Amino acid sequence: MHKALSLDLLDNRYPSLHGLRVIAIVSVVQFHVTWIFAGENGIRLDRDFTASSLTVFFGMDLFFMLSGFLIGSILLRSLEKNGTQNLQRFYIRRVSRTFPSYYVVLTFLALTTPLTASQLRHLPWEYLYGTNFLSLLRTDVIMFWGWSLALEEQFYLTVPILFFVLHRLKTDRARLILLTAVWLLALVIRLVVYYKRAPWTDLALYEALYFRPHTRFDTLVAGIILAFVHNRWGDRVTKWLVQPFHRALLGLMSLACLWLLVQPWMFGKEHVQMVHVFAWGTVTSIMYFGWLLLLIHGDTQGWIHRALSASIFRSIATLGYGVYLVHIPLCDYLIVPAAQAMEARHVPMVIVWPVALVALLVSSLALAYVMHVVIEKPSLRVRERLAA
Repeated sequence: MHKALSLDLLDNRYPSLHGLRVIAIVSVVQFHVTWIFAGENGIRLDRDFTASSLTVFFGMDLFFMLSGFLIGSILLRSLEKNGTQNLQRFYIRRVSRTFPSYYVVLTFLALTTPLTASQLRHLPWEYLYGTNFLSLLRTDVIMFWGWSLALEEQFYLTVPILFFVLHRLKTDRARLILLTAVWLLALVIRLVVYYKRAPWTDLALYEALYFRPHTRFDTLVAGIILAFVHNRWGDRVTKWLVQPFHRALLGLMSLACLWLLVQPWMFGKEHVQMVHVFAWGTVTSIMYFGWLLLLIHGDTQGWIHRALSASIFRSIATLGYGVYLVHIPLCDYLIVPAAQAMEARHVPMVIVWPVALVALLVSSLALAYVMHVVIEKPSLRVRERLAA
């Protein structure tokens, strides 16, 4: 393939994480297909299937966890190597990676779709990555799915302050205690909000806790904790995980968290909201912490590790950011009309839904590839010159 058309692949230091990213991409896209179909478009889905599909909400938390791990690892290496965070290089690399494609998609949608007065009023906030401070109704913002991108950019702004404090603590134990306290703070805030404003409807609780920066930073901090543990005690963890019993303990912990996430009514329907308060960050952090430790420090010759490290996953993961940016508009304007046409011809939903999911993934990957070649690669070349 011509160099100009090739992918500028993600770093391959932890190849199994690319497979995890692909799993996260699929889980997020399937969630949105179900949510859009079952929403205002009126495509009839089985109620139990819809409930099961929407319980798999935690793909986004995996992206947050991996972002925290990546950024934490970068800043730790910079501090060890140079004694400084090198913030100029840090921000140049982050901005060059994320801003261009986001602004192209947002601007395209702003220019080509009819906007409500509320969307026009909130558009500057979307350009400033403040989407998660707004109402995320479709009539209020253009890219409602930009809440997660906003959260990550806000994280990039604040994480150097956290590392400034960590660097001045005298012991690794003190650093780990501080990181754990910051991680737990998000749960404390969710609990305060929950009890202060109870009773809640399920939708109101979701809007108040799930998208907001002050209630959803714990998975990002958990990623930093993972980077810190990996950096400081990675060899010890690897030796500890040599024992099958230890790997089983870690795996069972993560599986228990997964079971709680997909069965939030296991303690009774009257306690589902409280389960969500813990699930939206705390439980997902613990689950992914265990799985990521196993992938990074466990048996690297095992079949799971080898499967997740397949080269195709690295290519797909490289396009993951673009897929996330474009999959909602493609679903709205391409997939939904096609699904409605199939439903009108009495095609069973057991066929329509998986066909729609595959079609959306393929079309999103294709458009993400075009964006990668036309937008991302040129911006990355500029980044390398500026950050050199």
